[in-house]
Amino acid sequence: MRPSPYGDLHVYFQGPMIEEAIDRNLKSSIKKCKAGVESKYIFLIEPQVFYNSSMTTLHGEFKVKIYTSSNVLKDTHIIRTQRQGRINQVANSHINKIYDNLIIKLSSEILENLSKDTSNINGDFCGIIGLGEEKNNIKKDYKRPIQA
Repeated sequence: MRPSPYGDLHVYFQGPMIEEAIDRNLKSSIKKCKAGVESKYIFLIEPQVFYNSSMTTLHGEFKVKIYTSSNVLKDTHIIRTQRQGRINQVANSHINKIYDNLIIKLSSEILENLSKDTSNINGDFCGIIGLGEEKNNIKKDYKRPIQA
């Protein structure tokens, strides 16, 4: 992300920021996706954050894929939000607010409307969608999908 068209490029690790936003804003029982852990659903969150320096607008988006007990993709949702302001000195704060808003929208628009009477899905499925084990080329800060 660049704070201006000619500014230095800054890299932000999204995984830890998203996990913190989940801890702050989700009231439902969630856990990291791993083998042997059963849950009603598995959510794969693909985040995207873009800063438009000309408009001083930070755009955030989650593409959320929902997997159910039949080990198939049940649904895909896209959640969007934006925030005005310059990010020169406080980019972390703005990005955290974007993720907070996205997690709150995820909870109110998706999690609260899911059927509660489905059977459980095992976290072993995370390995099938390619996210169960850390690979050599994945950084230590890599975060797995969440289960609810």
